[in-house]
Amino acid sequence: MTGEVRVNELVHRIHWPVDGPVSYMHWFEIPDLLYIIANAFNLCVILIAQLGSTIVLPLYSYLDRPEGTLVVDLLTEQRHCIQLQSNDMCLIPPLHVQWIHHRSEWVSNWANSYQHRITDWNARVTRNRK
Repeated sequence: MTGEVRVNELVHRIHWPVDGPVSYMHWFEIPDLLYIIANAFNLCVILIAQLGSTIVLPLYSYLDRPEGTLVVDLLTEQRHCIQLQSNDMCLIPPLHVQWIHHRSEWVSNWANSYQHRITDWNARVTRNRK
């Protein structure tokens, strides 16, 4: 499958014609779809999951920061998404490792603006494990 075909398939997954539950054809594929959503809507996407939580930022943008935050919840049985307006006090998990390798120079400084929140998240997780 070519890269263009894969991107088109993923973009199709984030568009559906009705409100409410969606068919399996529109279920999220992690992490690929998170990058599509982050880029398509200029969002900080936060994945909360049992095996590890992470954030995905847009790989490119002409703006100085993401326009909002989307939380993808894989902990609860409903496994749903919530769009929210977070503030600078909201703890967030670490950046997805692939973001650093594929992001454009236009967004390279975005990680710095999230770093204190990531550090606080890591400290909280470490304290809770003890």
